Amino acid sequence: MAEHVIFVGTYEIPDGAYDDFIAANRDMGDFVKENEPRLVSWHTYISSDHSEATTIMVHPDSDSLEYHLQVAASRIQGGVRMVRTKHMELYGNVSRPLLERLQLIAEKSGSWPITVKTHLHGYPDWS
Repeated sequence: MAEHVIFVGTYEIPDGAYDDFIAANRDMGDFVKENEPRLVSWHTYISSDHSEATTIMVHPDSDSLEYHLQVAASRIQGGVRMVRTKHMELYGNVSRPLLERLQLIAEKSGSWPITVKTHLHGYPDWS
């Protein structure tokens, strides 16, 4: 069974940028739905005061997240300019090229921490 790769990105939304963030997030959601058929799940959550958001994507594998970074590059760059990325977390078997690409994006765009945690065990495979 292929191991999922889970991306969790947390962002600070600047004062006055909430409406733009919502519009950009909806645009990204529509784009992902139309252009990334392998993506398992994509959700964004927002704090009650609208100052922070977290996006969680579940990909079937590292290649799927790499594909996302390619096809959504212009939208990702627009989002990076709109918010302040606080941190990114990756869960699963993350390829070296994927991690290097995310680190390069972080270095060019404000340098935020990226944490990687590999899968230990869990349901449904109990491995």
